[in-house]
Amino acid sequence: MADLLDAIRNGETLPATGTAHGHVRLANGSLARIAYAHDGDPLAAARLATQAEAFRHLAPAGRTPKLHAIVKPQPGLPGGALIVDFVEGRAPRLPDDLPALADTLVRLHSLPLPAASSTIPRQKNPFLETLEAVELNAMRFLDKAVPDSGSRAEIAEELRLMRGMALAFAQRKQPLSVALADTHPGNFIVDMAGLAWFVDLEKVHVGSPAIDLAHATLATSTLWHPDIGKLLSRDEVQRFYDLYLDKVGKKRAAELQPWLLPMRRLTWLRTTLFMARWRVQTRTPRDPSDPGQWSDAGLEPRMKAHIDAAIDRCFDRDFVRAVRAEWL
Repeated sequence: MADLLDAIRNGETLPATGTAHGHVRLANGSLARIAYAHDGDPLAAARLATQAEAFRHLAPAGRTPKLHAIVKPQPGLPGGALIVDFVEGRAPRLPDDLPALADTLVRLHSLPLPAASSTIPRQKNPFLETLEAVELNAMRFLDKAVPDSGSRAEIAEELRLMRGMALAFAQRKQPLSVALADTHPGNFIVDMAGLAWFVDLEKVHVGSPAIDLAHATLATSTLWHPDIGKLLSRDEVQRFYDLYLDKVGKKRAAELQPWLLPMRRLTWLRTTLFMARWRVQTRTPRDPSDPGQWSDAGLEPRMKAHIDAAIDRCFDRDFVRAVRAEWL
């Protein structure tokens, strides 16, 4: 363990573009994923162990980095670290790399579900449980984060419509898979062979594959990373969905079809309210009594500025209306 700590200290710190992890390239060519946490975070070890289990579970698909070692949380490294393969490649180019992203999602979603004893989180009803999380963020952060009353009204109206669907959807059986949850294109790396590797396994859970499809293509996602910055047309999004559904087969496609649009709408709300929480909590002094408060302290200035601008754009009234026009 001491050798790994020395390797991390002597490694090459890469630009900090993620909100939950920093990255250090080690001399042996592997990558240390440094989990962000504050000193004494009581949940850090459990989070790290769950991420490690996700890396192990997804490895058979051949589209995630291989896990080599775990560095437990300790003084100077409060969140701990995972040592994984370094994936040589570039950010996806949209829409050209959408087929590669679809192929990777098919492979990962096709894996067997983790055992019931696994620490990987499990949703029983992804629609209702995601809606509950959206409601909580809306209650706490929407008014504080979104200054434009028209934008707030649009978001609140979409939330009202989702609430109206909740009773009906609570009675329907939803197809489940290993879901990734954070599939914005910036979390993929495309290698020299054109394969798309999914590299951020922090939020892996058993849930709805439809959320991953939405999150990969919504405007709130494709604008999030500075190396992507692309708005997809409706036809480009549709081709992505068609590619995915063709690859999963007729039976699975038929099971998923009724959920694609509702979960897309809900994922937009989830992402928008994530931004609201991010905006409020990163601009608020850290409260030691709240271990769940988010911070942007680890981000490089360029990424902070980009995220700020992206959130401003996603809270713009015309932008919100344009997104909702896709389904209203």
